[in-house]
Amino acid sequence: MKKIAALLLTVVFIASAMAGCGSPAGNSTATQGSTAPEGAGAAVRDRLVVAIPETPTYVDPQIQAAIGSYRVVTQIFDRLVELDADMNLVPTLAESWDIKDATTTVFHLRQGVKFHDGNTMTAEDVKYSLERCIASSGVNYNYLIISEVNIIDEYTVEIVTSEPCSVLLYRLTLDAASIVSKAAAESTADFNAAPVGCGPFKFVSWELGGDITLAAFEDYWAGASPIKTLVFKTIPESISRTVALETGEVDIAYDLAATDFATVEANPKLKMATTTSGTVWYVGANVKDPILSNKQVRQAMAHAINKQDFITLTFNGNAEDARNTMMSPYLMGYAPDLVTYDYDVEKAKALLAEAGYPNGFSCTLYVQDAQIYKDASVALQEAMRQIGITVEIKSMDGATFTSATSNGEHQLFFMSKTSIDPDSMLRAMYSEDSLGASGNRTFYVVPEIDEMLDEALATTDSEHAKDLYKQIQAIVAEDVPLYPLAVEYLNVGMQADVNDFKLYPGKTHYIYGTHIGE
Repeated sequence: MKKIAALLLTVVFIASAMAGCGSPAGNSTATQGSTAPEGAGAAVRDRLVVAIPETPTYVDPQIQAAIGSYRVVTQIFDRLVELDADMNLVPTLAESWDIKDATTTVFHLRQGVKFHDGNTMTAEDVKYSLERCIASSGVNYNYLIISEVNIIDEYTVEIVTSEPCSVLLYRLTLDAASIVSKAAAESTADFNAAPVGCGPFKFVSWELGGDITLAAFEDYWAGASPIKTLVFKTIPESISRTVALETGEVDIAYDLAATDFATVEANPKLKMATTTSGTVWYVGANVKDPILSNKQVRQAMAHAINKQDFITLTFNGNAEDARNTMMSPYLMGYAPDLVTYDYDVEKAKALLAEAGYPNGFSCTLYVQDAQIYKDASVALQEAMRQIGITVEIKSMDGATFTSATSNGEHQLFFMSKTSIDPDSMLRAMYSEDSLGASGNRTFYVVPEIDEMLDEALATTDSEHAKDLYKQIQAIVAEDVPLYPLAVEYLNVGMQADVNDFKLYPGKTHYIYGTHIGE
C-alpha cells in the first residue's frame, strides 16, 4: 500500500535527527575502557543486576506512564513496533504493516509468538491490549485518536484513527501500547502482581519496596537471552550506585552523577557509556493554587533561576539548557527561546510586587527522594529565597509523589518528561486530555492549545504542523505553567565484561542483546 507522505517525512526526520545527535564531550555510545577485568571469561555469568535510581510504581504497563516503571516493564512486554537505540522504527510483533488510507493501518502479526503463560499471541490479544490501553486514564492520552481496533483474521489487525495521525507508529512503540496476554489479564485479580507479556524476560518476583527479579523467557520468539536472571535493584543515591559498581554488587548502574565519571573511567574493571537523551527536566506550578494561578508570579519564579548554575549544581554540567521549551532538539517543530527568562533577581522581585506579593510568600515543592531531585530542590529553594519566596521541600517515594501530584496536592513540583514525538510531549504537558496522572500536573488548560494539537496531529502538511507546534510553544512559554530547565545527557556505568548494552534515548534501555563476557 502507498504510505502517507507525512508519515514518511516524520519517520525520516526523527530517525535522521537522532542518528545525528552527538553525546556530551564528544563521546559516542561506544563504551569506554572496555578491557575485560582480570580473570574474565573464566566462568560464565548469566545473572545481571541493574541499579536504578527510583522504584517502579507498577509493572502493569497500562496503569500509569512513568520512566521508573517502564525501565522494568519494557523487558517483560513487546509491542507491535519498536524504536531501536538509533531511533529507527523496527518491526517486532508486527512483521509488516500497510497504510490502507489516511486513517487506516493494517498490521500483519508475527506468528508463533508465545506469552509467558504458554498461550500463543493472536489478533485477539492485540485488540484487547490496545483497547485496555485506551480505557486507562493513566496512559491513554496518546491513544484517544484510535477509534477502532478491528480483527481481520487471526494474525491481522486493522487500526482506525478518527483523524489522520502522522505519528501512530511512534505511539505504538511506547510501553503503554505493550501487548499483554488477554487470558492472563482477564483471569488475574491483580495483573500488576503477576504481569504476563511476550517479551524476552518474564516476571518472577517483586519485593515490597525492593528488588524486582525477572527470568529469561526461553521461548522468546527472537531467541532466549543469555542473561538468565535479571534483577533491578533500587539505589536512590547516585554515589551509592557508583559504590555498588566498584564493589561488584551490581553489573550496570543507571544515571550516575557526573562527579563519579572520572572514578568509573579510571577503574580498569569498569566502563562508561553516554549519549544525549529526549528527556527534559522542569519545575511546574499547580495553576489551581490561588497564588500560583497568577502568571506574573510564575514569570517571577522563572527569572529567579540561573539555569546554568542550576545545571551545574543538579547535573554537574551533565545536561544542557532546555531553552524555554519542553521540546527536545531532535523533535519536529522544536522552537527554542520564543520567550526568554533571563536570570534577573530585581525583575523577578518587581513582578512579584506587581502581582501583589512584595514580601514574597511561602509554598511547598514536591520531589521524589532520589538524589537528582534532592539536588534540584535545594537549588530551587535557594533561587526562590533570593526573591522572598520560602520553599518547603516535601520529599517522598515515587508512588506517593505520583499520586500526590496527579491529585493536585502540590504547589510546585520538579520532574522530567521524555518523548519521541512532538504531539506526545506537548499533549502530555499542556492538554486537557492529560490532566493529572497522564502528565499535565500543572492543571493548565487553554482550549486553543488543544485545538492546535488536534489540528497538527491530523494534518498531512508537515510545515503546517511545525508552525502549529511553534505557536503552542510561544503561548506556553509566555504563560509559563512550567519552566523547562535542562535537557539531560544519559549515562550508565558497567562492569567491563558487560557487552552490547545500548543506551536508548527514551531512557528505558532494552536489556535484551546484552551479555556478559565474550
